[in-house]
Amino acid sequence: MTTLTAYILGTFGHIVQVVLLITLGFKFNRRTQSIHLIYFYGLYAVLSVSAFGTIIQSLGTIFLPIRFLSYNTTTMYETILSPVIIGILQYFIIKLISPNLTIIRKNQYFQKSNRFKFVNLLLSLSLLSYLLIPLFKNNEYKATVNIFFAISVVSLLIYLKNTTQNYFNLQLAEQRQQQLNNLTNYTTEIETLYNNINGFRHDYINLIISLETSIHNGDIKQIREIYNNVLQKSPNILNHDHHSLGVLSKIMIPAIKSLLSHKIIYALEKGIRTEIEIEQQWTSCHMDTLDYIRILGILLDNAIEASENTANAFIHIAVIIDPVQKENRFIIENATTEETSSIHQLFKHGVTTKGNDHGTGLHSVQQILIDYEQAHLETAHANQKFSQTLVTQG
Repeated sequence: MTTLTAYILGTFGHIVQVVLLITLGFKFNRRTQSIHLIYFYGLYAVLSVSAFGTIIQSLGTIFLPIRFLSYNTTTMYETILSPVIIGILQYFIIKLISPNLTIIRKNQYFQKSNRFKFVNLLLSLSLLSYLLIPLFKNNEYKATVNIFFAISVVSLLIYLKNTTQNYFNLQLAEQRQQQLNNLTNYTTEIETLYNNINGFRHDYINLIISLETSIHNGDIKQIREIYNNVLQKSPNILNHDHHSLGVLSKIMIPAIKSLLSHKIIYALEKGIRTEIEIEQQWTSCHMDTLDYIRILGILLDNAIEASENTANAFIHIAVIIDPVQKENRFIIENATTEETSSIHQLFKHGVTTKGNDHGTGLHSVQQILIDYEQAHLETAHANQKFSQTLVTQG
């Protein structure tokens, strides 16, 4: 495509190349990538080849006496050797910026941010400046502009790398702070539960002594009073929903423990009956931890939102770990009033039950899972119960 459009339209063929790449990208990837990212890919593909080609040709002019070589040798350098060098250079450049491209691709918010729009704007201006090069008559001036164009594109790559890295570091710092806050709340809740149980144990010993004395004296009235005022209330203390937080001690991944403690406490504060079952120690989630907790965050938020408006609000969480198959199943079941048809709408792009400026529902979960062949989501809905099972293997 590059050869054909360049042969027919010359330098202005780059516009056709960008349009074609964006069109193809939008046709095949519009469900998985935003238009901002598709536009960036199209511009980068065309501009980087042009920029690196300019650099290599300039180096060839400086270090290789092309003008003194035969026509066939010069043609071979420009048509065969130069593209090969560009391909090798592109390979290492992409390897270098690959982690940053991954950050961009996984983060819809960054793709829509002003920083990323600024990168696309600079790439567009670079393309415009490159298209204007043939209009200059002075060859030396044309060569200077060419070099400036090449340096601009390389500088943009460096800027993109630094910007995404800073953004990632900021997100990581916020995540760590949130994790610390959640663990602090979790510790506070556990301490409160411990104090309640410890206090109950102390009172219970005294009550047993009083009860023993009453039984020994045959004081039925006193026995009935002790039972009605204290012992009858003890199941409420021992079976309090907050006691489910103790199960989280089996989670050896701090970020997941942090998130679950925060969401469970939040659900309990909303009056939602919440239970969690973990039979074995949980040491691995078999995927990137940040992606995993992003998925859990969405699933738990959906469960809380769906449950809080029901008459019998509940959330049941179960973690099944199979060390032999190296498989984890994270199950979330919640009460819901939604119909099956409306539940399925949540998987579509842009659909959310949270209103404007909120999450993008299960579509975001599917976007994350695209990168993991060993992970998938199972969904079930029956009898006003909705369940999601996140299966990961590794």
